[in-house]
Amino acid sequence: MKKILLIATAVFSLSTYSADLLPSCHNWNDGSSDTVKAAIAAATAENKKAAKVGFEWRDTVKFIKKATKLSATPCNSSALTMANMAKAQALDAQKQAT
Repeated sequence: MKKILLIATAVFSLSTYSADLLPSCHNWNDGSSDTVKAAIAAATAENKKAAKVGFEWRDTVKFIKKATKLSATPCNSSALTMANMAKAQALDAQKQAT
């Protein structure tokens, strides 16, 4: 009986350990945990469009650089916020151009 209890405890402890291997920001719908990188890529793409029409705003590149720097730590909400702000500015710059 002690062996069964010991094995059950070991299996349970290993299963709870392996559950923490994925970060808490892991997106279970598409299997991606790179939401920050995707947001930075989207902001960069929109900023390129704004620069193409000649209305790139001053702080947009600064926000993208800061988001990239903050993205070194996984699941950083500040990096995601900065990337979203940069994308919003790039979209507003495109609207201003029209």
